[in-house]
Amino acid sequence: MGKRDYYSILEVSRSASLEDIKKAYRKLALKFHPDKNPGNRQAEDRFKEVNEAYEVLRDPKKRQMYDQFGHVGAHAGGFQGQGPFGKGFGGFKDFGGDFGGGFGGTDPESFQDVFNDFFGDVFSGRRRGPAGGAAGFEQNRGADLRYTLSITLEEAAKGCEKTISFVRRRGGKEETAKLSITVPSGVRNGQRLKLRGEGDAVGKPGDAGDLYVIVNCQEHPLFRREENNILMDLPISFVDAIVGTQIEIPTLLGKASLRVPPGTHPGQLFRLKNKGFPDIGGYGHGDMLVKVIVDIPSDLSEEDQKAVGQLKHLTQKSPLVVEFLNNVKKVMKSRQ
Repeated sequence: MGKRDYYSILEVSRSASLEDIKKAYRKLALKFHPDKNPGNRQAEDRFKEVNEAYEVLRDPKKRQMYDQFGHVGAHAGGFQGQGPFGKGFGGFKDFGGDFGGGFGGTDPESFQDVFNDFFGDVFSGRRRGPAGGAAGFEQNRGADLRYTLSITLEEAAKGCEKTISFVRRRGGKEETAKLSITVPSGVRNGQRLKLRGEGDAVGKPGDAGDLYVIVNCQEHPLFRREENNILMDLPISFVDAIVGTQIEIPTLLGKASLRVPPGTHPGQLFRLKNKGFPDIGGYGHGDMLVKVIVDIPSDLSEEDQKAVGQLKHLTQKSPLVVEFLNNVKKVMKSRQ
């Protein structure tokens, strides 16, 4: 089977600008990233395919060759079409540096671009190894470390500064280190912030491993996150569902006034535009989705039950009930 068209892979037109290509790449790379799709071979293949297409279309010369001569032209001059992770990519072991096969013939900085775009990597400024190679994996390199950082959903939405304290080995002995880190707005649960050179060191500081800070978003009493959208259940009384009401509700970073119209049904959704999470790449916000839960009281007094019973004639004005009863009649008639 021949290779797919790179423009189709990134879901852009052949006249797309570089900015459009970058935006499409960020979206697809995040969608098919191994951390979001553990053990999914199809997503792994799509992730490599997206990276391969981006490595060609992001480069004006390679893109020109591809437009003129197709895949043969794109891979001329040493480019092997392997995406920014080279032919050894396939394990997804620890996406700071365990990729086995190096960077192949592509730009060694492109992987860092992915970190910066999506995961707020914090680099120490030091580069290990010669420029242009698969730097940073010398023998005697210190061990990488992990630290789990718990933050609230609100902190994940607006970003925050945190100081962490952890133990590492330096100079042949253990030491307690304190570091200030920046958590970018829009970060997702389970994403990693990489602090280069802040892990264990077996010799000189330049041989130090890295520190991976794993973001853990705490469970929220009101909100749930789905992609960049925020979901909230809103209980209302059956009276408010019938006659309507105006309710002030909390949003992720503030509050809003929500009008519940008369005749609102259980499960009805109200969408508050741009009240969800910001995109970590800086391309807009998700929405807030409010789901109505009609709360029926279970401890009515005899007097209350009589009052409600006087409204039983309203059953004939309930559209879903009427529709259901009509369908029941049709089904029963067809069986005669």
